Amino acid sequence: MDPDAHQVLFENDHVRVVHARASHGWESAMHSHPPMLVVNLGSGRQKVTWADGSTQIVDLNPGAVVWQEDAFDHAWELLAGEVNVILVEVKSASAGTQASGSSLQ
Repeated sequence: MDPDAHQVLFENDHVRVVHARASHGWESAMHSHPPMLVVNLGSGRQKVTWADGSTQIVDLNPGAVVWQEDAFDHAWELLAGEVNVILVEVKSASAGTQASGSSLQ
């Protein structure tokens, strides 16, 4: 991960909690994530480039909570606003599991 935009807040055998912050125009090099929960704190728009070279525009909306079930590689460029997200990378994630009563989107 890009240490200038990603700060590890907590890590143990089960999870790594990362705070990712960046301002308009920031570009992050290709890097990897395991399955994770993403909590958006700020507003922004990113262009995400996937490992296969395809791209996607992603809007970051405050309060949005997203479960990313599979590990992935990506790079991103911040087109507008800010990146201000908490990433909870789950080292021991089991595919297809979701906590009861959760509001994952």
